[in-house]
Amino acid sequence: MPPSTPGRAAPLRHADANAGWDRVPYPCFGMLSFVDFDLSKSPVYDEIISNLTASSVMLDLGCGLGQEIRRLVYDGAPAENIVGLDKDERFIELGFDLFRDKTTLDSTFLVDDFFKPSPKLAQLAGQIRVINSGYFLHLWDWGGQVSIAKCMIGYLSLQEGDLITGVQFGREDAGLWKVPTLDYAIFLHNPASFAHMWHQIGEETGTRWLVWSRSDREGTHEKLAAKGFRLRWYVRYAGRQSQPVPGENFSVKQADQERCKNIQLRENFRKE
Repeated sequence: MPPSTPGRAAPLRHADANAGWDRVPYPCFGMLSFVDFDLSKSPVYDEIISNLTASSVMLDLGCGLGQEIRRLVYDGAPAENIVGLDKDERFIELGFDLFRDKTTLDSTFLVDDFFKPSPKLAQLAGQIRVINSGYFLHLWDWGGQVSIAKCMIGYLSLQEGDLITGVQFGREDAGLWKVPTLDYAIFLHNPASFAHMWHQIGEETGTRWLVWSRSDREGTHEKLAAKGFRLRWYVRYAGRQSQPVPGENFSVKQADQERCKNIQLRENFRKE
């Protein structure tokens, strides 16, 4: 079922949103924003499809129901070049229920822990040209987002032009925000703080990144947080810094590997 048939999908959307909410009370389920197909609104969307058509591999991190994968395939991207990753198999199965394509979709779905990767996931390191982080990155505080970004960098091929894309809740006055439906705080960025964070990431990994972001005030984000908005963004790998941090070799440093493992403790909100 293509993403452009809302009439047929509407009852299923609500049923799957309710099932997703019962699993984890993410605001995206409560607001049905998981079917906004946010990636298609990125200025690099057509470029991503072109790259996938040219045999690049994309990782959809925290793919959830896999809605972005279906939209990419519907718009012409080869399904076999897209890998969806989520820790919760139930979300992936809900996606098959929603789109009715379990026997026809050729994309790979991995049920795996990004912070404790299995050998199957680890073998993707260095093979990825595009990572869509969706709403994954924004689930943590500043330090957590920095560490997760470093983990993502470890999966990229690190050829110039590699892309990481995402979207997250933002706020004019950047800072920590207590998520109403969950038991912890996340860091809400504005464009300036987001650029600063990626400058820090570049300094600490010896890499250079071109950063683009835009605040989008359509939708219901202001109802969640005062002066809130949706922050759409992408970063493009622009090569190695002329004076990289000593000992850095583009992989995640041991300290950050340990932090990535420890970040999973913040995932206690996922009810098994």
